[in-house]
Amino acid sequence: MKKSLLAGLACLSISVSAAAPYAVLAKPIEISATDNGQSTLKPLNSDAAVIAHRGASGYGPEHTLAAYKQAITMKADYVEFDLQMTKDGQLIAMHDETLNRTTNVKEVFPDRTSWRVKDFTLDEIKRLDAGSWFNKAYPERAKQAYIGQKVPTLEEAIQFVKKHGNGKVGLYMETKAPNVYPGMEEKVIDILKKTNVLDEKKLFLESFSEDSLRKVHELAPNVKLIQLYNAKMLNGKDVFQEMKRISDYAAGVGPSKELVVPKLMQAAHENKLLVHPWTVNSQDDMVSLTSLGVDGQFTNYPDQYENLLDKPFISHGAASGDVTDSSAVLWTRASEKANVQFEISTDSTFKHNTIVKTSKADAKNDFTVKVKVDGLKPDTKYYYRAHAVSSKYSANGSFKTAPEENSLKPLTMVWGGDTGGHGVIPPYKSFEAMSALNPDFFLFSGDTIYADSPTPAVPNPPSQKVEDFWAKYKEIRTDKGFRSLLQKTGTYAIWDDHEVTNDFSGPSQPLTPTGLRAFENYWPISDERSDADKLYHKYSWGNTMDMVILNNRGYRSPNTQADGPNKTMLGNEQVEWLKQQLLESDAKVKLVASSVPISIPTGKALARDGWANGNNVNPNDPTGFETEFKEISDFIVKNKIKNVFFVTTDVHFAEVIKYDANQDGKTDYNELISGPIGAVKINPGTLDPTFGPEKLYAEGNFFNFGVFRIDPATQKATVEIKDENGKAHFTHTFQLED
Repeated sequence: MKKSLLAGLACLSISVSAAAPYAVLAKPIEISATDNGQSTLKPLNSDAAVIAHRGASGYGPEHTLAAYKQAITMKADYVEFDLQMTKDGQLIAMHDETLNRTTNVKEVFPDRTSWRVKDFTLDEIKRLDAGSWFNKAYPERAKQAYIGQKVPTLEEAIQFVKKHGNGKVGLYMETKAPNVYPGMEEKVIDILKKTNVLDEKKLFLESFSEDSLRKVHELAPNVKLIQLYNAKMLNGKDVFQEMKRISDYAAGVGPSKELVVPKLMQAAHENKLLVHPWTVNSQDDMVSLTSLGVDGQFTNYPDQYENLLDKPFISHGAASGDVTDSSAVLWTRASEKANVQFEISTDSTFKHNTIVKTSKADAKNDFTVKVKVDGLKPDTKYYYRAHAVSSKYSANGSFKTAPEENSLKPLTMVWGGDTGGHGVIPPYKSFEAMSALNPDFFLFSGDTIYADSPTPAVPNPPSQKVEDFWAKYKEIRTDKGFRSLLQKTGTYAIWDDHEVTNDFSGPSQPLTPTGLRAFENYWPISDERSDADKLYHKYSWGNTMDMVILNNRGYRSPNTQADGPNKTMLGNEQVEWLKQQLLESDAKVKLVASSVPISIPTGKALARDGWANGNNVNPNDPTGFETEFKEISDFIVKNKIKNVFFVTTDVHFAEVIKYDANQDGKTDYNELISGPIGAVKINPGTLDPTFGPEKLYAEGNFFNFGVFRIDPATQKATVEIKDENGKAHFTHTFQLED
């Protein structure tokens, strides 16, 4: 809500099922209450200001008393005036330096040529019609009352807002082109004094001109000043240094909405600067910026922003996941406690064959909501939308169900991971490039957050409380491209180490239950995966592909334990399950989603985190999990299981590897590695030779993602590695075996 954006979080405790792999750690996790249910490190603002841009200029002619009256009626917190100066030194409310766009000056003064404000006296400008243009430009919003509206002086505008706003509506004014109008600042201050508003708390002056603001600061040190920014003004600058530099005169910043990202928010708020982006006219953008914690927004539609903030709303997009041929899990998050309704249909207008599901968003799950939808048709595109029942705003998405059993349909999937780590924070371009491919689904292969790295959500890591983990997931969902991808296609999310902490082993890490809880809160994970926290599961794309998702963290022995028959990454039950899935699958492709690589030594010496023990790096290193992987590899070879592809990220570079494990000259399985999407970039190293790897491609030091296409008609599977701009760096086609 506008005055209390998020409901308070009562203390609660989280425990894990005794059947879970983390049962040894199952104990209450105390969560401290916070004012807004967010991480106390970077809360969402609870009192965002609605700033009517040029009045309610989406509904009436800008900078007229009619537009100001509408803004007041719509409960705007502030009415904004742009200021220009006439030939005779009078300040008027007008955005442009010329009169021709918003008045009939060409008709009244046809002999003039430039129609600059500074070339006209106030008396001449008062002869102009400043409203009729709006009726012509926007006939659907035309009103007879707009005809003949006059250009107001600054004094008239102030008196009007004071009278009709009953002291509740603030004043927000910009010195436009102060270099064109010498003495503008002095005149503004004189009028503020004359109208008795100079000392008002709800008064802001803004400008793109730093010189103008510094001059105002000298004339009236107590007036709150907002430094406006466009992209060019911040290009090449360190945003932290810039915010610190201007904090000696500015109370806040007004960036164009595209500039508002977590880093700017952190830099501004660390320097106690308000953030008021401009100009925000869609509710999607309003929600997006609100999720970043802005302190107010300039908008032509103040009623929409006011209505949004006044009720619970969908705050961080929506997602679909764990899609089968007959079901899907839908996810969203509300801004506070609310009943959330999902509508699902094959009709994008939701007028026919609509399924309705309702669930409650509450504090114990950080107001996230998940519902499972059954009874869907195979190979069908579905549309869905989610909204808090008291709000008109909805987050819309779509997904495609898997083809029916035994069918052979082509498939395009994208995969990637390593997102939001080591200080690399949104926005990420790769998600937009993924979305442009219209994939059948997205496999998020782990390290979906970096809970142990500093970002604006948790600047002092590691994450400890569940609020910190929640804040990390909210932070990545401030990325517009990421939300767009999640709302465009189904997602299968798996976890790796940074969802908890670097290179962790589930049973031995005290933070595992907290990290797991947050992971399950923030992803559309089915009950089949989340029950007992097992997370591993199989999903089929008809008979084209069986995708086996592993849980590489929850059951593993400590990384420091010497490799041997008693050391496990998957646990005996999951290993046997994996072998059964591979043996029983008659799909063209068997895709094994592993969050750690096979032959790339990860972790560190004497504590290897992946399957490889790195003995080629250090012959005396006994760690790794090769004994267990050899059991899996031998099973694939012995049973002649064909067309097996292991897919992963984790290592922060891209690599494609084929394996001849028994060294008979034939490929036994392949490994496809992409990443990072948004973490530190490194270069490939030497492969561990144990399972007969051969590099087909290796490249590092760039943001990237993978694309995997299967065409059953041609018996071919193609892998592509694309950079964040969507450019292919590598393409290879595998001939599938019968």
